[in-house]
Amino acid sequence: MNSSNASDHIPTERLQSAEAVQLALAAYDASLNGIISMQAIRNRKGEVVDFLMLTANRAVERILQMSPEKIVGTRMLETFPGNVQSGMFALYERVVETGQAEQIVEHYTDVYGLQGWFEVSAVRSELDQLVITFINITDSKQAELKIKQQADLLQAVLDHTQAAISLHEAIRDETGRIIDFHTILANQQAIRMWGDLAEPILTKRFFEVATPEQQQIDFAKYVHVVETGDPDLSEFSIGDQWWLRLTTRSGDGVVISNVDITENHRNRLQVEATNLELKRSNENLQTFAYIASHDLQEPLRKIQSFGDILRSQYASQLDQEGIDIVERMQVAAERMSLLIRDLLDYSRISTHRETFRSFSLGRLIEDIIEDLWHPIEQTKATIQLGAHEELPDIVGDRLQLRQLFQNLLSNALKFCRKDANGILIAPVVQITAQKMPGSALPSISTTVLSAKRAYWAIAIADNGIGFDSKYADQIFQVFQRLHTRHEFTGTGIGLAIVKKVIEQHDGAIDVQSQIGEGTTFTVYLPV
Repeated sequence: MNSSNASDHIPTERLQSAEAVQLALAAYDASLNGIISMQAIRNRKGEVVDFLMLTANRAVERILQMSPEKIVGTRMLETFPGNVQSGMFALYERVVETGQAEQIVEHYTDVYGLQGWFEVSAVRSELDQLVITFINITDSKQAELKIKQQADLLQAVLDHTQAAISLHEAIRDETGRIIDFHTILANQQAIRMWGDLAEPILTKRFFEVATPEQQQIDFAKYVHVVETGDPDLSEFSIGDQWWLRLTTRSGDGVVISNVDITENHRNRLQVEATNLELKRSNENLQTFAYIASHDLQEPLRKIQSFGDILRSQYASQLDQEGIDIVERMQVAAERMSLLIRDLLDYSRISTHRETFRSFSLGRLIEDIIEDLWHPIEQTKATIQLGAHEELPDIVGDRLQLRQLFQNLLSNALKFCRKDANGILIAPVVQITAQKMPGSALPSISTTVLSAKRAYWAIAIADNGIGFDSKYADQIFQVFQRLHTRHEFTGTGIGLAIVKKVIEQHDGAIDVQSQIGEGTTFTVYLPV
């Protein structure tokens, strides 16, 4: 038989076996998992003390950064000493002794710098021989740990917030209709709020733990939020505690946030009670104002009438002292009448507030100047103001603001200076206005005004007697006067009225003055 035909007589079984081996070797090297076969090394007592690595596929180079040639023929604990500390050596020893395959996920590190998370499977192939397959899962493990850390952080944040927060997922029937909800998670505040119901709420469905009222009202709210995406805000009570609840959609469910507003609720009730009491007080003040304007004025008019009769019809029967007494009585009655009228004006600022509207400040000032023509003529005063376009339109209660500017102009005409010879120096009053942002206002005003709004700064400056600036706050108090009635007439209420009108209009007033150099009042009104 020709030797060239010898292969024709090789049994088919042997050819198939060779092909199977080649296929297995190809699969061995093509595997994405690292594969190493090892032989157990025992001491004289028969104890496994190490493993001799017999084979290694190409994937180990990618996974362990070491070529198969450097691995094969070496002892495992010399090449990979971290196997003991990681617990993998103990796993291999058990598999060799018991023949039971095992799997483990552990973190590996050694002195050569190799470290990471590995998923390892070990199976005994023959007596004292193992085949281990492994893969480096460091990236996925780190991602898993990061997700867990984020979840733990989120849970910590939720547990330390004051709101009771819980997530509830919708349960739908086969038609897609929402028929119930079950709880996915809840923070510690929610668990504390639920009290004894915490465990049932966390483990059962909504309809299993809810009251009939909650089933009827709350369930409909939750369904509406899920289906429309519109949040729901409501208040409710548990015992003597009040809660504010915000329900928003999250996926196919709802997030419920509950905030304890018990203290706020009590404060609100107290404010409402205070407002009611204030309303009663205002009504009483209105009654007092009526009495002051009618019942008190009438006796004063009679006193003044009787005084006029004494002065006109019985003057011949009175001596000079008697006439002086009658005159003093008339002056006192007139002062009392003026005081009552001023008190009435002051009280009406709090009890009577017309609807705010826009009007011309220039026309208002002209009306006031017309009313003050007599003191202006007497003092030969000059009122300096620009054309209408230089004085803005302002918004407010026209009657109250008329009182304000009339009082300031009256003061400018009243408190005028005299020269060295005692001759009156004619008053000069300048009225100007400019728009200012709240952020540019003087510090005395920023405590009550908003830096985010714009204001009209309306200044009334005079060349009068002025005063010491240390009295700037005192002059706005009721009945506070810097001069005696013999020096200047008045009741001491005018500037208190000015201050109250300013407060009613959410504005402020500033005053700058020096003795002998005049005074400037600046009124700040919102644009």
